[in-house]
Amino acid sequence: MEDTRAVIPMRPLTFGELLDAAVSLLRVQWPLLVVSAAVLAMCEQAFLYPLRAWAGTEPPLHLLDPDRLGSTWLAFCVGLTTEGAILAVLGGLAGAAAGPGLLGQPAPWRQLLRQVLRRLPALLVVAGVTAVILLAGSLFLLLPWLFLFGLVGLAAPALVVDRVGPARALGRSFKLASVGLRGAAVRLGGYFSWAAIRLTLGFTAYGLLQVALRPGTLAFTLLMLALWVLVDAVAYATLACIDAVLYLETRMRVEALDIAIGRIRRLGRPVDLADSAVLGAAR
Repeated sequence: MEDTRAVIPMRPLTFGELLDAAVSLLRVQWPLLVVSAAVLAMCEQAFLYPLRAWAGTEPPLHLLDPDRLGSTWLAFCVGLTTEGAILAVLGGLAGAAAGPGLLGQPAPWRQLLRQVLRRLPALLVVAGVTAVILLAGSLFLLLPWLFLFGLVGLAAPALVVDRVGPARALGRSFKLASVGLRGAAVRLGGYFSWAAIRLTLGFTAYGLLQVALRPGTLAFTLLMLALWVLVDAVAYATLACIDAVLYLETRMRVEALDIAIGRIRRLGRPVDLADSAVLGAAR
């Protein structure tokens, strides 16, 4: 029987149900996830601003300039890379929250934060490897990036939930996301859905700010950067929740994790998704 307190249904999900579960997880754990995402988005903007200024790209979208294709393409690829690394770090936080969300257990944000901090060195390794993979893929006309972005997103949740090393987590991500390429397709679908929302908000805010401020002024630049931090914080936190829910859902679909949990519960034993021995029951 499904736990009514759980925010993630314990069964294979449709695409719409998976997105709903991700939003439900974010609603429960938004203080930890959104604040963490905002800090990382702020660091990202501070890192990208001088690179984009050097490349000569224009806000709000920093599109490619045919006259400076090399520098603007590099800035664009680095932006894709930083997004992937941020999602990897947040995916660890969301993964820590997703286990209790599946089991209907209380999960105070301080407890989740401590759990992730214990795995932080390994999580940073996963984020670094993800960044290298995505940068290499994006430099070759984006097609490899699309494929790699879809396959690498389950590594951070696997690292935290399964308590495995970075190499094993990356291997599990590629393995699970490549089964019918469903996991990769779902991750890309979520990313591009939120990309459309972010671009719409960026265009709208840019137009509204032009009414009151002159583009290029310090006030205009700071307000645009603040807007991107806010929008990216919500988008990154949501996408991280999608990755975490997708990881558990794919394990239920491919490895019958829901059946293993049900069997353990019928035996009257406690279920702890952070326990690799319990996770091993589904393999």
